[in-house]
Amino acid sequence: MGKRVIDEYASRTHPVEEDMRWQVKEWKLEKWGGICLMLLVVLSLLGVFSDGWLSQTTSSNPAGTLLVEHQRVMRAQSDESFTLRVKSATGQPTVLTLGQDFMDNFQIQTLQPQPMITHASQHEMVLTWPANEGKEQALWLTAQPQSAGHFTSTFRLKGAEPVTISQWVLP
Repeated sequence: MGKRVIDEYASRTHPVEEDMRWQVKEWKLEKWGGICLMLLVVLSLLGVFSDGWLSQTTSSNPAGTLLVEHQRVMRAQSDESFTLRVKSATGQPTVLTLGQDFMDNFQIQTLQPQPMITHASQHEMVLTWPANEGKEQALWLTAQPQSAGHFTSTFRLKGAEPVTISQWVLP
């Protein structure tokens, strides 16, 4: 006598009523949901939503005298680092202006090295460091975005074209 083989994909009424057509649809939905969640985790780890390889970028002016390293995507109310690399003329002080757009949307937490002279005018901040003997100078700025949204910020080195960066700040 042959053993009876049960078709696992056939609808049944005993012991529980099942409509296998809907069960198969649910399994497919589960599979795609799992794939989407895994994709979201991988994108997060790569930095699509802030701080990571895909979010890190560098912007510079055409002459290459000012280079700004920053994140494309940030989080509101979290500290974000900016590295500014300056190549200024020998014997000239370094004068950097943080534009109104940056000053209105970010709160500066730290700035290293400290500038020799600092003054604000028309919502801009002008920072001056002593002459750097023709060497590249690095400035480290930590700022905190005050709200979520899309921001465009301008950094300007005296006598050079400005560097404009575009960033998204997530809540």
